[in-house]
Amino acid sequence: MPTTRSHSALCRPRSSSKRSSHLPQKPKVDTNRILEEVSDVATFFKKEVKKSHLELTKLRIAKKRAEKALYRARAMQEDLKATVERITAARDAVARCDVCKGCASRQLVLVECGHVSCYGCLRNWFRTCLREEIDTDSTIIPEYLRQRPVTAETSSMDLYDGGYLDVVRYDCPVCEEPVWMKPTEVNNFSDFFEAVNGVLGQPKNRIVNDPHLSDPVLWKDLFHDDIQYV
Repeated sequence: MPTTRSHSALCRPRSSSKRSSHLPQKPKVDTNRILEEVSDVATFFKKEVKKSHLELTKLRIAKKRAEKALYRARAMQEDLKATVERITAARDAVARCDVCKGCASRQLVLVECGHVSCYGCLRNWFRTCLREEIDTDSTIIPEYLRQRPVTAETSSMDLYDGGYLDVVRYDCPVCEEPVWMKPTEVNNFSDFFEAVNGVLGQPKNRIVNDPHLSDPVLWKDLFHDDIQYV
């Protein structure tokens, strides 16, 4: 027969001494050590913030210096561009032929009026003047001397030696001032022109030199010492 417990035994609380002996003990908190660690962390972050602030200040200073340098560089670039444009305009103005408006590396000046032209323009113009003289006296000039174009140095000399032409009337292609002297080439202009082109580059409207510019005497087929030019 099973044993029954009395009501007083059932209601009696169990002893807690045995149960509490099995619970883990709470560790003691080292407050000082925690405060030291927190202080170390705070000090570390203060140093990092200060360091970051210094780096940021340096970056701001460097940025301002870079911006100033960029501004100066852009200003210098604009000044250089303006200078190059002025020199280019001056080069083109000095080298410009008064007839075709191209840039000539070798320039010829008409002493009588001072107009400047390239050799090709002057040569073609003087040949036109000579052609007009031939057409004016076409009735007495032999056919072989009237053929177009007027050929080389023998043309005007043959006309003169044969008595067909006593006077050659040349004039300026710009102002029509009479020309009686050979055009004069500007000394050393070609060297100056090429030196400037080495820096600025070739002009867009540069004139191709006439092949007759390589002749020892430029005007041998148009100007002769024994012919009068009016």
